[in-house]
Amino acid sequence: MRIDEKEHLKQNWRVQSLLPDLRVEDVWLLPIEMEKDQSIEALNAAFMSALGQTSSQGLAGWLFKLRFFLGRLFGWEEEEKAKELLPEGSIRRRYAEQEGLNSLGLKEEGFGDFVPVYIKQREMLSEIENKTVLAAAHFGMVPRNNDKYAVHMTVYVKPKGVFGAFYMQLIKPFRLWIVYPYLMKMIGEAWESSLNKPISSVGSLT
Repeated sequence: MRIDEKEHLKQNWRVQSLLPDLRVEDVWLLPIEMEKDQSIEALNAAFMSALGQTSSQGLAGWLFKLRFFLGRLFGWEEEEKAKELLPEGSIRRRYAEQEGLNSLGLKEEGFGDFVPVYIKQREMLSEIENKTVLAAAHFGMVPRNNDKYAVHMTVYVKPKGVFGAFYMQLIKPFRLWIVYPYLMKMIGEAWESSLNKPISSVGSLT
């Protein structure tokens, strides 16, 4: 379910002071519920599985394939930059400088082309960049009255130039009505299937 960005902004999360120049594009309430002793990284494997299914199945999968094809055709991707540890202009570089770090020391894998920026007990941030946009995906655990947590998925974007802004508007209907609804369904299914599997614990990487 898509929710108002005010629900994200009223939380006290690190990302809000880290990305003042990126706008909140979408906020989604994930179809899962987490226990208080589970960290946000427990969600990562389920999300990667869901994204893999979304990008390879049905109409959403076809849209992903089309996007990747166009990216290769027009040179929108910046794969060589993504491989650098702290590339200039990246959110990772920005976070490291603000925290006084020489490296982030992250061992957790990202999802798709997203690269992790930080992982905390109750929130996780990853980024992706190409020639059309600098974007970030944030997951945050929100406490509920029953001692459990809801999870918000927030997408931040900073389009690059006129074409980047046009491209983001062009794909918006496909994201909102095809890709995200299917992704939410896959996340719910992947999370449910992971509950009976042991999840290795990784400490807070901040």
